Amino acid sequence: MTDAVTARSRSGRLLLLFSLGSSVVFVALAVRRLQPEQVWQVLGRAQLWPWLPLAVLSYIAGHWVRGWRCKLLVGASAPITTRAATEVVVVGYATNNLLPARLGELARSTLLARRTGLALGQALTVTFVERVLDGLVLSGLLLVAWSAAPHVAWVGALLRVGAMVFGGAASLVLLAVAAPGWLLAVTARVARPLGPRLAPRLLALSYQVTSAVAYLRQPSAALRSVSLSLVVWLLESGLFLALLPALGLAPSWPVALLAMTVTNLGILVPSSPGFIGTFHFFCQQALTAVGVGATTALVFAVLVHAAFFVPVTLWGVAILAQLGLGWGSTVSALASARPAAQQLEELLARPAPAPPRAPAPSAFVQALVEALVPEDDHVPPSAHALAVAESAAFTAEALSRLPARLKLLFGLGTLGFRVLTWLRFLRPYSRLPLARRRRWTEAVAYGRLTLLRQLFRAPRSTALVAYYGSAGVRAALEGR
Repeated sequence: MTDAVTARSRSGRLLLLFSLGSSVVFVALAVRRLQPEQVWQVLGRAQLWPWLPLAVLSYIAGHWVRGWRCKLLVGASAPITTRAATEVVVVGYATNNLLPARLGELARSTLLARRTGLALGQALTVTFVERVLDGLVLSGLLLVAWSAAPHVAWVGALLRVGAMVFGGAASLVLLAVAAPGWLLAVTARVARPLGPRLAPRLLALSYQVTSAVAYLRQPSAALRSVSLSLVVWLLESGLFLALLPALGLAPSWPVALLAMTVTNLGILVPSSPGFIGTFHFFCQQALTAVGVGATTALVFAVLVHAAFFVPVTLWGVAILAQLGLGWGSTVSALASARPAAQQLEELLARPAPAPPRAPAPSAFVQALVEALVPEDDHVPPSAHALAVAESAAFTAEALSRLPARLKLLFGLGTLGFRVLTWLRFLRPYSRLPLARRRRWTEAVAYGRLTLLRQLFRAPRSTALVAYYGSAGVRAALEGR
């Protein structure tokens, strides 16, 4: 454990040194061959009113849209208001402005998990999905903005890199959206040789990932998310557009889009808090590519950086103060935060409780659990059957302990599902062949109806934990 902690501490220091070093390098590249007196002359001629307030308003409006998008993505699993989701987003951006190595992503996910009750793994996946949507939209807008500088080869190279990186990430998200059951089954097979502790951990993490993308399974919802992402970045381009006239430059959407996309893709390079250096260099390069002088381009980058850095940082710190979270305690929480996989391992490594004698699982619960747990070639049929029976008993016990209101809602929900099953197959759910029952259960549990998705969440996770905690399954996976 000490060696692992030491290794993590050493890697953290190396990342910090690299981030600070990259900032120094990019600052040097941005200011080389510039005369300080020329920089001050350009700053002195800048007309900040009304362009700077307009720029800030456009940027802040983009954060409200980000909050709306976050609310929609999380809404399939947990309720959250647009204001609360916006506060989560703003805290993440403020943390990125004040801490290195993009720790704002972890802060954002941690606060989202705290405010919604989601597992940290699921909250991290939501943040990842948001970043993928942002990257895809930025790549598309860069393609549009390339018309402002078609002769610049490095813009095309940046576009290809962005498309490759975010296209690959989008393919992973698409896999979790389109084939959640297949992903869970493959995860179970891949984890088999790794032992009984890792198998349930990876399976549970895979389940959290598939749950985090549930909202995107409806085509209209996916289109809405992409549309909101487009609005976010058009509003952010408004930040760049509004400040062009402040330095006597003609307001041009292609130029603003070029500067905005190049800058935001460029700051993916690890750097110091607030992206000092990388932000200024890439923004400067985007403007010089369309004929703006290097000094004016650097002053423009400084103004844009101040317009996004100061308001959101103050806003984020104010939110933390309102929530009773001091900045020091937030940093400490991030430093001590454990990865989601480690938390899952600690939870799922515990042996499943002995199956209770009462209440006995109903035929429906027995059939449901049998359809929810995967079959594993390494688990003998006798051990699998016993584990299914234990999981059904454990699930029935867990459901019986629900509060009266939730128990009533669950009963009404299962009644509706059983009626729906009868109308479709003309036979009870428990009488369906296992293969058909599994296909039908997966189609409904990951389908378009939010209420049915929520209905299956509790029994599914409970059954999986109990199945992989069964002594017979654990022994089989260990190769005994």
